[in-house]
Amino acid sequence: MDQTNSLRTGRTHWLLTGALLLLTLIGAVAMVIKLPRTYQSESSVVLLASRTASEPNGNNPYLSFSPSLTLTADIVSRELMAPTTAQNLAANGFPDSYAVTLATYAANTTGSVLLVAVTGTDKASVERTLYGVTNEISASLTKLQAADPAKNRIRAVTLSMTRQATISVSDTARPMAVVVGLGLALSVGIPWIVDIQIAKRVIRRKAEPAAAPQKAGLLTDERWAIAEHVARSDSPTLAHAGSYEHHPAPGAQPPH
Repeated sequence: MDQTNSLRTGRTHWLLTGALLLLTLIGAVAMVIKLPRTYQSESSVVLLASRTASEPNGNNPYLSFSPSLTLTADIVSRELMAPTTAQNLAANGFPDSYAVTLATYAANTTGSVLLVAVTGTDKASVERTLYGVTNEISASLTKLQAADPAKNRIRAVTLSMTRQATISVSDTARPMAVVVGLGLALSVGIPWIVDIQIAKRVIRRKAEPAAAPQKAGLLTDERWAIAEHVARSDSPTLAHAGSYEHHPAPGAQPPH
């Protein structure tokens, strides 16, 4: 179905198309009102070299990044994403879904940055869970280095953290986009189907009057043929019967 036919069908059945579009709009508005909002909150944490590893660089940990920090960050992220850790956090009042990943720009000098993202339907709960997960990074790092002296331990420093959770536009708009897309498809498809059904009925109605006389004509011709056959088969009998009325019997006097 090309665009021209779609526009023609929409004009032909504009009432049906308009009603379907109105229902689509009402459905989209209802979803915006009824569906729960999805909130998100984010933070970033960097792992810094220990005091011992920073001594060659003037005790400046920001000049002491190494591949070991990247490996440690990967270990910490896997530990926080483990099901056991998620269950412990939920039991301690941090129930929302979260993700701890390495920064996408990971390299030897930047791969120790961990990104934390929390999503949920309750704004306050999302904000609380973000703090819990972010603090868990330091706790997990300390646990991994419990046997090491303090001066040899890698440290975790929070770089940024959103103060307030914001609405996730993508998660909120995704179901609404599905409803709007389905509604638009039905608004175009249903009038098109109705138009096809109407066209079929019109074609059938135009074909019926032409077939009826032809059928009647055949019946009439058959009746004429039967009548002619009967007339021909009866004509000798009728002629023979008429001959007895005009010939007198032998020896009879003709009437005066």
